[in-house]
Amino acid sequence: LSPRIMAPGLHALPAAVPRGLWLVLVTSLMALEAQAQYRKCQYPILGVFGDLCPRNPDPVKRWKALVKESFRGQEMALEMVERAFKVSTYLREAPTMLHFSGPTGVGKSFLAMLLAKAVFAREDPICGYLELRMSVSWRHTPEDKVADMIEREILRPLVEQLAVCPASIVVIDDIHFLNGQHVRALRGIFDETHPEISCSTGTYKNKRWSTSKALFIVTSDLDENMASLSTTMTKKEATKVIRKLAQQKWGGKSLMAAPSHLVPFLPLEPDQLLKIAQDQLQQLEMLIGKMLNKLNPSKGIIIDWIGSLKYSPNLASEIYEEVKEDTKLYGARPINNFMQMRLYPSAIDVSRELLEKGSRGNTDRKSSMHWARELGIYISPIDIRKPARIVNNVELWKDANGDFHTTMETFGSSPSASPTSHDEL
Repeated sequence: LSPRIMAPGLHALPAAVPRGLWLVLVTSLMALEAQAQYRKCQYPILGVFGDLCPRNPDPVKRWKALVKESFRGQEMALEMVERAFKVSTYLREAPTMLHFSGPTGVGKSFLAMLLAKAVFAREDPICGYLELRMSVSWRHTPEDKVADMIEREILRPLVEQLAVCPASIVVIDDIHFLNGQHVRALRGIFDETHPEISCSTGTYKNKRWSTSKALFIVTSDLDENMASLSTTMTKKEATKVIRKLAQQKWGGKSLMAAPSHLVPFLPLEPDQLLKIAQDQLQQLEMLIGKMLNKLNPSKGIIIDWIGSLKYSPNLASEIYEEVKEDTKLYGARPINNFMQMRLYPSAIDVSRELLEKGSRGNTDRKSSMHWARELGIYISPIDIRKPARIVNNVELWKDANGDFHTTMETFGSSPSASPTSHDEL
């Protein structure tokens, strides 16, 4: 081992380190590597920062909680996915493949991401999650270029992901852009008899990697004219319709048309779309809390916003009415786009106002940087204090022209909350 160890943000450890400490360090590294192998994640352990790709102890329980909190509609699809997820998590020793098929904007990709969040404990980014987006360019690829495109767009990134984390969740989005030739070339990925893949370029070229521990999810919109699926269909009816469309697209024996892999997603009903708008407004409050820390120039201080976002009880209905016609074609996406383009800028503005003029106090929690100082690890040149707490509420309102504004509630002098300048923070 080198006499000096460098870590991001830390000064080098002195050369005169007792041999006993080196032994502890080496033992810790070995233990961490063994833990990573046990968790089926072969990401290299760098330093003593713990497992870089930790897994939740009970993914199914975690998934149920995430679905209850943030997913609306698709009860039929949820039931089918839960059964497959249990088998994939606890029993199966072969690659699991699910085909999520339904209209645009009904939750296919979002549900796949919730599965990844349920399995992997670390987010931003989720280390065991890979999303491969297909595009219309596949339809115009010359036959002599297909093999190169499959290698570049699918096989190589997939191999690089499985080399890092064999138990990954891999999403191939919008697979309806691929034809029968493309899909047949991918069959080996899901082969239960010989679940291995390889690529001919990149760091891992010509090496074979097992797919047996991975969960594959492909998404499609086979009913692009929205003429076949309806909100009142049963599971049997919806599966029959999608299977017929898949057979027309990829052939009768295609794995994409196998009933055991199909998960139908139906169009969303108006009350479900309204609920999604309400959820988006609640998430706006969380966004303000995140923006406070992102915009805060004092990176050694954590900002805790304990205020709340107030708005009209009818605001979600008003948002839905504005995008109602678009939701008939694109599901919940127009609601998400409306929030991002019309309301998120206001959240950013009010976050700046809270930082500059908000009433602050201190919490009892201490930041991770404070504990680093307590352990004797020198981090410079950051001034470590207790996290600041901002207590002002925020009101969101719409003017006569339909434009949205935010107003910060102000307080008089109080023992627990006193105005503090931005520089004093």
